[in-house]
Amino acid sequence: MTCAVLLALTMAPAGIAAQQTAKPERFTALAVLPPGAGPVTPVEMTIQRWSTDVETERLMTAVTELGTRGMLQALLKLPEVGTLAAVGSIGYPIRYASKTTGADGIERIVLATDRPIGFGEANNQGRSLDYPITIVQLKVKPGTAGTGTGEIDVAVRVQVDRNKALVIENFDFQPVALQSVRRMK
Repeated sequence: MTCAVLLALTMAPAGIAAQQTAKPERFTALAVLPPGAGPVTPVEMTIQRWSTDVETERLMTAVTELGTRGMLQALLKLPEVGTLAAVGSIGYPIRYASKTTGADGIERIVLATDRPIGFGEANNQGRSLDYPITIVQLKVKPGTAGTGTGEIDVAVRVQVDRNKALVIENFDFQPVALQSVRRMK
């Protein structure tokens, strides 16, 4: 499954340069797997800071020049900016976080990180290793009580199209739908 994502991996507005947020931004959601794939799972995303324009440019350059391998290398060099976790678990580091606000007032949030690779998967050396990135996309209404929707693309590879939009291809997985997305106060 392939989809184009015109998102915050293009240059973020100048005012969004990485700054420690006054306090971390937290979002909760219900992760809904495709039918038969598992239970609905509460997840939490915490953003300590938004990625800088320089980090965004490095990431886009890496994707443009080397595709997925370049993005993975660039992500691994970025500091942790937040976490993504099933509620009650330690979770995974978020290495890229960007937020833009559309003309409709909807905040579009993009999070990216390297995907955990289990021992069996690494040992098997299967095609799934070509999809080492996880991308989370949220659409949240403005305000402190913002609600919205989103998805987690668990195992993807990426490229940039001629419009400088990130194109993601999922590895044999449907995206995990995020329902009841809420900004926590």
